[in-house]
Amino acid sequence: MNNKIKFSDLTIKDFFFFNRMITPTFITIVYWIALFFIVIASLTMILGSFALFTYSFSAGLVTFFSGIVTFIAGFISTRIGFELICILFNINHNIEKLANEKTNSETQE
Repeated sequence: MNNKIKFSDLTIKDFFFFNRMITPTFITIVYWIALFFIVIASLTMILGSFALFTYSFSAGLVTFFSGIVTFIAGFISTRIGFELICILFNINHNIEKLANEKTNSETQE
């Protein structure tokens, strides 16, 4: 999504009445923040599993593999979720283009 919003062109009316979408601009930032937290959570689980090995080998092993699964599943599910959000904005953009083309063709007739 390369829809860059020029904030100098954004009016108060556009902001309060949702005439222009600003969320697609922030999706990339939020995506990278989510990935950062997934990495932190999975590394915490993996490193914490080594402390559990001293008390219970099976609990440490389960926690270690849970950290790996959290890392992989977190990356995949986050990517899918954010792609679905991007698809919704692309659908909205395409519907707006179709509506504008229809109104332009009706005014020319």
